[in-house]
Amino acid sequence: MPRTVLGAMREDRGRFAGLRDARVLWYWPHGFGDWVQLSAIAPLLEPSNVYAITRFGDDYVSLMENSRYFTPLFSGVRAPGDGSDRGARHLGLELRACNGGRVKPALPPPLDEDVLQFAPEALLWTDYPETEGRTAYPFHTKARNLARLLVSAERLNALDLSQPLPSTIDFSVPASVQHAVDERLLRLGPPDSRVCVLSRAGVTAARKNWGNAGDVRALASAMRGRDSRWRFVSMDGDACDGVVPYRELFGDVDQPFARTMKALLARAALVVGVPAGPLHLALARGCIPAVGLWLAHHPDWYDEPNPLAIHLVGRYVRDRGFDRRPATATKPPSLRHRIASFDTPDIPVAAVLDATAAVTG
Repeated sequence: MPRTVLGAMREDRGRFAGLRDARVLWYWPHGFGDWVQLSAIAPLLEPSNVYAITRFGDDYVSLMENSRYFTPLFSGVRAPGDGSDRGARHLGLELRACNGGRVKPALPPPLDEDVLQFAPEALLWTDYPETEGRTAYPFHTKARNLARLLVSAERLNALDLSQPLPSTIDFSVPASVQHAVDERLLRLGPPDSRVCVLSRAGVTAARKNWGNAGDVRALASAMRGRDSRWRFVSMDGDACDGVVPYRELFGDVDQPFARTMKALLARAALVVGVPAGPLHLALARGCIPAVGLWLAHHPDWYDEPNPLAIHLVGRYVRDRGFDRRPATATKPPSLRHRIASFDTPDIPVAAVLDATAAVTG
């Protein structure tokens, strides 16, 4: 059912940064990692506005539950999509038409009633442009660059951007969800098991993926050789001794992905992964040792620094000079990541093993 929304806009031309005392609906059809990183710039937004956020894909929308900055509005569609199967792709809107004028988004139930109750006066849909290291400090990450476009210069100038921006995600989950996850983790091993989440592949670019099932097997075997308590949850379907696929463990937990991941990370002793949703979420949580595997991108482009993380960077990143782009070259020491670089196209299993030992003790 269409509902009139005034002033649909993109991130450009300063229209959004000029909003005051408005009720704003964010249409945010972006990846899970993008939702995680958005949480870090939420406090920078104009505080006189009230914000709701949605997309087709409640697996992602649930990440903002109990947020101090966004009201999550659920589409009734669990898996991420563009709404085509609900009768209107991207709410029947086109990004180029979001130029400050009036629009009538197509809002299928249950989203229609939630939007009607929220009563927005403006809509934001940004394509969330990639910076790829080309913007300088303090707007060097993808999220910080978006803040530069969405937040007034006066407000930004009054903020201290030289320190890491903390995530504002509420990592608590309902007790029933935590119980369901804990129950299934017992299938991995006894209660004193050390759970490691392995995420070696993303969904946006195959070139950033690390290793194969054999590498996972070798890493898991070596880690268990050092400490027999290690057990592994594979986000990529890998299975071997001590390694169980995420879907096999939690596929029957009838909850959005973000809720289940929050509950899993509450029990994780380590996360090893490429720059994809699970790693970004672990880095945002802040109290989990993490090893980032960077084969085609640089951590300076995306994540705020985390003292419990080591990022391993492959040769391609250095050969392309990604570590010499403004995002890295202009950063102060307060925002530097802990990085180890390698002269091999892939990151050796032995290097990953050593990094896991360094962050877990």
